Amino acid sequence: MLIIPVLDLSRGLVVHAKQGDRKRYQPVTSVISSSPKPESVLSAFLELYPFKTIYIADLDAIQGIGNQSAIIKELSVVFSQCELWVDAGVDVIQDNENDYKINNIKLVLGSENKISPESLSDIINKNPEILLSLDFNESGLLDKSYLLNDASLWPNQVIVMMLHRVGLNKGIDIDCLSNILNLANHHNIFAAGGVRNRNDLFQLNEMGVTGVLLASALHNGSITQGDLYLLDK
Repeated sequence: MLIIPVLDLSRGLVVHAKQGDRKRYQPVTSVISSSPKPESVLSAFLELYPFKTIYIADLDAIQGIGNQSAIIKELSVVFSQCELWVDAGVDVIQDNENDYKINNIKLVLGSENKISPESLSDIINKNPEILLSLDFNESGLLDKSYLLNDASLWPNQVIVMMLHRVGLNKGIDIDCLSNILNLANHHNIFAAGGVRNRNDLFQLNEMGVTGVLLASALHNGSITQGDLYLLDK
C-alpha cells in the first residue's frame, strides 16, 4: 500500500486542513517540522521515509483567490525524485498552456468542481494520467452524484476524499470507502481523510486500497517512522 503525504498550501505556507473549511485553515504545527514553509515540511516528510508520491492541494487556486504555482514548480525541481499529485482546480486542467507541463507532476480533478459528464469525459481523454478525487462531506458526494452511477466515467486512479473526516482524529469513514471499493472495477483507489494511527493503516491495507493520503497523523506523531517501515514488511 502506497503512503502519500499531503501538503495543503495557502498564501505560501502549509496549512492544517480540517473538515474542508478552507477559510479557517491555519499554518500547520508539526512535531517533525519547525516551519510551515512547504520546502521545510516536505523535507521533514522525506526524512521520515523515502516517499515516492506527494499530494499537493493549492487551496488558493481551488478557491479562485490566487495560486501557489511558483512554489509547486520549485518543489517539483528540488524534489525531482518524487511524483507530485497536484489539485489546483479545474481551470488549470482545462488550460492547455498550464504551468504544470512537468514530467513529475500529475493533476487531480476534484468532483466538487461544476463539470458535466461530457466535459469530464473530454478532460480524461485529453489527460489520461489525471486523477479523480471523489470529494465527500457528511451528506455524501459533493455536486456530482452521477459519478456514483457509472464508474466507467472514472479514470484509472481515484482518490476517495472524505473531507468530513479530515483533521478530526475520528477515523476513516468505512461505509463511504467500502461503497466506492464496491463500485470500482479495475480502478486504483486511494483513501484520504480520518487516518489516526497505524491500526487504521492496517485496516485500509486489508480493505485492498492502493494507497492512503496522510497529513495530521504525520504532523502529530501518531504515525511514526517505525510504523511506516513496518508497512514495508
